[in-house]
Amino acid sequence: MSFSIPYPEGAISLHTDRVSKEDAERQERTAREILRRLEHQSGLILADEVGMGKTFVALAVASAVALARPEDGPVVVMVPPSLKQKWPKDWAVFFEKCLDPQVCQHLDTKVADSGVAFMKLLDDPPERRKEIIFLTHGALGRSLTDEWIKLAVIRRALLRRMTKEHVRKALPRFVGRLLRHQVVDRKDPDLWNKLLGNPPDRWRGMIARAGIDIYDDPVPRPLIHALGRLNFRRVLEALDRLPLRESPNTQERLQDARQALSESLKDLWKVWLRDTRFHSPLLIFDEAHHLKNVTQLSSLFIEKGAAEDSDAVSRGPLAGVFSRMLFLTATPFQLGHRELISVVSRFEGINWSTDDAPPGGKDKFQQELKALENSLNDAQRFSFQLEKAWGRLAPAQLRREDGKLVTPDEWWRAVVAKTLTDGPASVVHKRFGQCHEGMRRAESLLKPWVIRHLKPRFLPRRPDTEPPKRREVLVGARIRENPRITGDSGLEDARITGDSGLEVEGKALLPFLLAVRAQVALASRPTSGNQKRAVFAEGLASSYEAYLETRRGKGVIDEDDGAQIDQVSDDWQINWYLRHLDKVLPEENENVRAQHPKVAATIDRAVRLWWEKEKSLIFCHYRATGRALRKWVSARLETEMLKRAGDDLRIQNLDDIREELERRGHQFFDTDGKLRNQAQTLLREVVSQYKELSSQHEEPVVEIGLRFLRTPSFLVRYYPLGSDDPVSAFKDAFDRPDDSGLTLRNRIEEFCRFLAERCVLDERIEYLEALGRIQTGTYHRESKDPDDITDDVRYLPNVRLANGEVPNDARRRLMLAFNTPFFPEILIASSVLAEGVDLHLDCRFVIHHDLCWNPSTLEQRTGRVDRIGCKAEKAYNSIHVYLPFVTATQDEKMFRVVRDRERWFSVIMGEKFSLDESSTEKIAERIPFPEDAARTLAFDLSLPGWT
Repeated sequence: MSFSIPYPEGAISLHTDRVSKEDAERQERTAREILRRLEHQSGLILADEVGMGKTFVALAVASAVALARPEDGPVVVMVPPSLKQKWPKDWAVFFEKCLDPQVCQHLDTKVADSGVAFMKLLDDPPERRKEIIFLTHGALGRSLTDEWIKLAVIRRALLRRMTKEHVRKALPRFVGRLLRHQVVDRKDPDLWNKLLGNPPDRWRGMIARAGIDIYDDPVPRPLIHALGRLNFRRVLEALDRLPLRESPNTQERLQDARQALSESLKDLWKVWLRDTRFHSPLLIFDEAHHLKNVTQLSSLFIEKGAAEDSDAVSRGPLAGVFSRMLFLTATPFQLGHRELISVVSRFEGINWSTDDAPPGGKDKFQQELKALENSLNDAQRFSFQLEKAWGRLAPAQLRREDGKLVTPDEWWRAVVAKTLTDGPASVVHKRFGQCHEGMRRAESLLKPWVIRHLKPRFLPRRPDTEPPKRREVLVGARIRENPRITGDSGLEDARITGDSGLEVEGKALLPFLLAVRAQVALASRPTSGNQKRAVFAEGLASSYEAYLETRRGKGVIDEDDGAQIDQVSDDWQINWYLRHLDKVLPEENENVRAQHPKVAATIDRAVRLWWEKEKSLIFCHYRATGRALRKWVSARLETEMLKRAGDDLRIQNLDDIREELERRGHQFFDTDGKLRNQAQTLLREVVSQYKELSSQHEEPVVEIGLRFLRTPSFLVRYYPLGSDDPVSAFKDAFDRPDDSGLTLRNRIEEFCRFLAERCVLDERIEYLEALGRIQTGTYHRESKDPDDITDDVRYLPNVRLANGEVPNDARRRLMLAFNTPFFPEILIASSVLAEGVDLHLDCRFVIHHDLCWNPSTLEQRTGRVDRIGCKAEKAYNSIHVYLPFVTATQDEKMFRVVRDRERWFSVIMGEKFSLDESSTEKIAERIPFPEDAARTLAFDLSLPGWT
């Protein structure tokens, strides 16, 4: 018997309205290739770039295996906790859009976010068994906490001896409080006695008859068997101390009993983890870079861990369970080459004892792994030699044969063409050749284990047109460029080229100068092995508010990039500079602090895009910066809206302008209904095209559109307020293209098409509910206390903030609403929206206000708007990625370092990197490695025919 899984022709099709024909063909080819390779090898890694549909490829593979091997147990998909909702939602779409219901109707899934839930699913009888289980990372690394299992422990402990009379009387009285499960006391107080008097495999029916909802057996059979191997002395001692009646010591004794039960459950969990064995034909593991080191998670797959008396997880409860493994990651080369080998080595944990094991067995796998490791070691060694040779180059050495200074790219082209053969050129060319040969040898051995496709550099070609670049990356001061924008915001156009940054001018010069002096002092300070980083300078480059919070030592970011934060409070010289910097910071006046060089540029760009009817996504590292940007962008929008409205209406007083806008919105949409009727007609014309939208959903879309169209910001931005024919003017506004070339009609049509053709029912309802709850009124009020109505901080609802301080459900609504043509239109986000979310349907502009030392982080952020089916593809207009930085500051250094790291990332896998001042200074001064050279050396692990 072999592990031969045919791709089920007709039963699975990835050719849907959700993706282009080319993307669907790539996805299906990839799924077929994965199944083909898994016949002969233990596993492989799917490492397509962010936003290319790895999830749907994996679900196609999972479905094919589940259909072909229905008796082999469930396919297990292990997902990060942050994505435990996304995978089931994607499955619902996949099930409805990609599977033939006649063939695949029986395929069923369930999420298990705890070990008990996983065990219960494995223990289900055939009629309730799930074909695919989504298991969260860490679920098998946590102790048991289930109340029914605690009750089973109590029952088993009491069976070990003759129960004392007072325990028999006291236990039913206090067991509900002991287990914190007092619903039984309310439903049927006698149920505790009934359960304690019967084995756990009879409990489900008894609990259901008491009127308590229960989906599954309360105690899985493997745990019932494992109970026989525990020592219950501590539990019995605690039970003996329970009082017969309420007393001052009751709570203390209940807590002691709870502690004893928790310790027993830990022991029970270890027994199950050590002894469990089930079978599954396939493991799919998302975010596989989490397996790079020997951790509690990765040890689940190791057959032989540490010493026998160590944590039982090291015994590997998932070792020998799966027939094959498929790992997913978008950043395989963020791993070091040894870490990549470590990830691939997890494939050794499959079941090698069955007839369908890969040919040659474990010995062959280990030999292939060793050969791959040796080739990667050689490639890494040659890469380091090339990097060292390149690092010795000085700008004065980059000359043509006639002695004229040239750019690094021009110099490299001359080296490749062999028109330069002098000393530095000869050394670099030799090292490049060695590296190229080493990379190609490693590539040939890595190809069977990794499939990786990169996004095309250009958008799909259209007839008789030259395709635009998929991305336009605008660095430094280019955030101030303004091609095609009309100047509605009153800003001057400036054409800026090259990598020049934003200049520091006026009163801002002194704070930045003091920060630079403090950095120089920090870089030269002896560290005694303790590497330091000028976080204060990073904060200052972000915003004045972020600088102040870094100085106060607050937890001001949602995640750190692993570097040690140093407030340098023990160095008098550095602190002298910082104390003076504190004194010269701009006063707490928003009009002054908003003139921070980069903050002002980001505000300008976001407002300009807004006037052009474009959405923008702004990423900040610091929460303080995010809060400040939201306040100032909102204030600028309001100021410019009122100015334009005042000019159109010939009104000067701001309060009068606000009142007139509210009056007109009320008049047009409520009193005389002229625009309401026109808007309803236009919206119903759009919605009625999509028969899949039932009347139940058609009317909410119309009402949502009306809520958006009646806002003052819409009237000012789209509608000529001085028009004598409001109905015709409104129709013209509805069909006027934005900077992407799409009209509001087009955008609402795309949204309706998305709801009708690409959403399942639950997803459609979730979008409509989110839009129904998003505020569209004149102002959005913010308060730490939701009941505090005295807070007078007001923001336009067009601008919203999503960071770690915003509750998960609110962030989810913001993300869904931003993915539509409606509010919010400017979303300021932290790392909480940098992975695992879709923000691409109505946005093609992303601003990395705060850069990051790690290029993979920037790529993940950009990947939110650069995905299959993004607005850029529909508008046939590039995604714009802004990377602003402030000249001659920590900001520029970060840009230089991250650009350097990005080039070398694909050559030196998982380059070890220090963020201390001295190390980053050296890298920032290094001559940039040419992009063409980096691309030539990089691995090509795509399927043949894909470009």
